Amino acid sequence: MKTTQISTAVASLALATLALTGCVVENVPAGAQDPQPPATSAPSTEPEPPGEEEGDESTEDGSQDESKAETSDLGVEDGQTQYLRAIQNFSPTLERWVLDEDAEEITYSLINCAGQAESEGVANLEQAAGSEGTAFEATWIGKSPLENVAAESVRLEITDDMLTNFSDVATSRTEIEAGNFSRMCVDAGETAADFVF
Repeated sequence: MKTTQISTAVASLALATLALTGCVVENVPAGAQDPQPPATSAPSTEPEPPGEEEGDESTEDGSQDESKAETSDLGVEDGQTQYLRAIQNFSPTLERWVLDEDAEEITYSLINCAGQAESEGVANLEQAAGSEGTAFEATWIGKSPLENVAAESVRLEITDDMLTNFSDVATSRTEIEAGNFSRMCVDAGETAADFVF
């Protein structure tokens, strides 16, 4: 009776240990050699089909891995000046103004952490009456893209270094602002786009 209790206790202890460690034990007949791992086949000389090469992070449904950052082009053409402002909202955004003096236009966009424009617009620029050369009236072509500003036009102060809209200041030091924005996205737990200038 005592031997049966000891055997049962040992078996229970062994099962509990296996359950906790996650080990799998195969039954091997007494006197058999230690089980050998299955032989691996020789590497195939056939080329892999497209989409399965090393480094391709496509998922089974064919979509790209969402954790990979998207690349957004923040480059400008000759004769254009770009101004950026990183905005710390619940979800960070990057305000972008592109001034084209030759076309007398300014383009506005609000970019999210994934590098996608949430809001876009183009405005015609005219020198503001009585200004010293840095004040402009920007009249939107269509609806205003500015959050909470439905006005047809907005007054901007524009210099080589800064663009001021109300009290908000965007800077032509684009790499600094893009870096600030990327850090805000990381702090918010969002994947930041890689920007190309």
